[in-house]
Amino acid sequence: MDMASFPGTRPVEHYRPLDELLPARWQSGFVTADDGARLHFRRTGGDKPALVLLHGVQVSGASWLRTALALEDRFDVVMPDSRGHGNSARADSLITHERLIVDVQAILRALNLHNPAVIGHSMGADVAGRLAAVEPLRAVILVDPALQSFAPAALLSGDEPPPWMAPILEAMARLKTLPHPERMQAGLSLLPPGTPPWAEMDYVSFVDGQIGFDPGFFRSAVKMGYLFEAPDLIARIACPVLLLTARPMMPGANLEPGQRAFTENWQRGEHVHFEDAGHFVMFDQFERFLDVVTRFIATA
Repeated sequence: MDMASFPGTRPVEHYRPLDELLPARWQSGFVTADDGARLHFRRTGGDKPALVLLHGVQVSGASWLRTALALEDRFDVVMPDSRGHGNSARADSLITHERLIVDVQAILRALNLHNPAVIGHSMGADVAGRLAAVEPLRAVILVDPALQSFAPAALLSGDEPPPWMAPILEAMARLKTLPHPERMQAGLSLLPPGTPPWAEMDYVSFVDGQIGFDPGFFRSAVKMGYLFEAPDLIARIACPVLLLTARPMMPGANLEPGQRAFTENWQRGEHVHFEDAGHFVMFDQFERFLDVVTRFIATA
């Protein structure tokens, strides 16, 4: 892939720590869920329409850093950390989609966010879509949600991860022991296959997400199921839906059945495909991503 597709890239060992990239003007706080768990969020603030950004597995709300910086003039952007991620409560028990939805609702109520637009990526897209089926939203944008099952329960033996995951877990654990420059270099091993280093804000937030991730969450992730498997829920989404897809994570995968679960069941929907983007669409095709989502929200 052409490195010119990733403006601002340079040797990753020179990338700054996340704390130096996060604007001091942004708010950072916690909301207490109904079961007592503490849920962390960042917020750009201001008297503007609310935009909630939900992240995927193994990263955190900070993965939306560049998006939030670009949109904070138009929106009050809220970036929660899901349980088991970032600075939120650890994954001490089995976590369901229902639990994650209730957590987001707790944040909406605590921060007095009414009728927000919601963008979700990967697992966050699944949560966003399920939230839209039960919560009044201005619009919901689903960024490369699963369109096939990637992690059947058979991959786990009891509560132990499969052997093929051991190098990933070891690499994540090692990151915590390294000084920042070495951490940046070591994080390259966790990038999706074939992905060159992203621009500074994207790559640093990605590596920081690996450090804040609780591996115990994997036990929950493989048992959650996927939104494309629940067409009845998709049909209950009343707000406009934008589905953004990218190249299949598994080459040769047939994603058409999963895609049809959305296009044949939603009430009001639009599909845009990013042919030259991998799973992290907002990193790989940032300018186009930003243009597509802002236009969609403006007309919702």
